[in-house]
Amino acid sequence: MSNLCLIGLPEVGYIAGIAVLIFGITAVRQNPFISRGQKILWILTIVVLNWIGLLLYYYTYYIKKN
Repeated sequence: MSNLCLIGLPEVGYIAGIAVLIFGITAVRQNPFISRGQKILWILTIVVLNWIGLLLYYYTYYIKKN
């Protein structure tokens, strides 16, 4: 048998969170139809919601098991 190590579900959550940050912020920065203030608010919203999501994810998979 091969010792193939698959990526676990918690790691997939972290990778998805980082991807959301990268693609979300890039999309907001490249949008020509919103003002600078709106871009800042959108970026802050993406960062805060992603942070809350990662905390909930961390709680679900690490804290709740103990």
